[in-house]
Amino acid sequence: MSTFKKIFAVVMAIAMVLIVSVPAFAVTDFTNGEAGTWTTVDTAIVQDRAINIQKELIAYNANNTTVYAPAFSYVYTVTPATVTALTVTDETTDHASGTAVTANVNAGITTGLTVNGGAAGTAANATGTLAFTNATTLTTSSSGATNTFNVPLDFTNVAFAQPGVYRYQIVETLADSKTYDDIAVEDGTVNTLYLDVYVDGNDSDADGKLDIYGYVCMATNASVTPATVKTNGFVTDGADKYYTYDLTISKDVQNDAYAEANTAFPFTVIFSNPENYDTTFAIGETVGTGSTGITPAAGAPTWSGVALVKDGGAITYTGIPAGVDAEVYETNIAAGVTYTVTTTVNGSVASTDNNVVWDSTPAAAVAQTARANYESTKAAIDTAKIANVAAAQTVAIANTLLLISPTGYIARYAPYM
Repeated sequence: MSTFKKIFAVVMAIAMVLIVSVPAFAVTDFTNGEAGTWTTVDTAIVQDRAINIQKELIAYNANNTTVYAPAFSYVYTVTPATVTALTVTDETTDHASGTAVTANVNAGITTGLTVNGGAAGTAANATGTLAFTNATTLTTSSSGATNTFNVPLDFTNVAFAQPGVYRYQIVETLADSKTYDDIAVEDGTVNTLYLDVYVDGNDSDADGKLDIYGYVCMATNASVTPATVKTNGFVTDGADKYYTYDLTISKDVQNDAYAEANTAFPFTVIFSNPENYDTTFAIGETVGTGSTGITPAAGAPTWSGVALVKDGGAITYTGIPAGVDAEVYETNIAAGVTYTVTTTVNGSVASTDNNVVWDSTPAAAVAQTARANYESTKAAIDTAKIANVAAAQTVAIANTLLLISPTGYIARYAPYM
């Protein structure tokens, strides 16, 4: 039997109901879109004067990596709902009389209401925010991991004039005129909810305010019956989604034991923002033994730098927003050595460069427009905007030492002269 029907004893002049007062000391949570229960017919239990509306953000990453959120905020605007001719009806088994109770729905009272600790509401509305920063961590999975956040609506300072059912409209928007495209997040299907607050005729703690004994949250503004579908908030199919991927760059040196043991090769790494995301992001960097990363700071998704990558010392960048792309190329700094350089992207050979000579380490990351004879051909990582990246991305660069013909001498001489 649904607990929904158990909270619908409408304590009005039409319903003589015994109220058992049990003070609550924490913010109430929903269970299947309902809060409040009865232990016997016609007997309600006083609830806390705050309820948590849940907000879910589903995060995706093929490696199940913990990632950082974009920097943005949701705004929740709560207003009295339009309730013309709307009613609530419970079940016959809720009452000793065996008769269901029907009551009209009243427009909610927002004066004194606070939303997630925001300013006290006026007669017109109450607003609050839920902020994400680049330090906010999100759990991910390849199929999407649910991250749940609470948005408490606090009715402590709301004075209900009479018992009844009070309905509120809750609208979710983005702060600072941002769009979902700006923050690389997929908009869910639900941006408006309705909350019914059940108020009885008693003031159990003598604070001058009538008690609350139930809450119900719904996605539609309609009359309520025991069959009405409820929700815990902006959740499940209506949740927003955030897609990220990881990129690993790695080095393999073949037929050159000296460079394999001693040389970390410069990899120019340049991330780009072709989708024009308009907020800041943070990504992780894990650096293998003997290598040095670019240390990307939180900011616009246009990180760049010259990493030093040693054989066996792969560097992985985690939590890159889908739609942010990358270019990677190598500079040969093994003095006196010529290599054949093979670049493999996501397991497939992208380019093979013969007779790559040597030069010095680049002073800064510069986009490659034409390949120099001491560089590998740039590798491109191209991901779709706000979409699931099914696999981790990889750029593997292998250097194979060339022999000089016709003498047969190995083409390394400077270190031994």
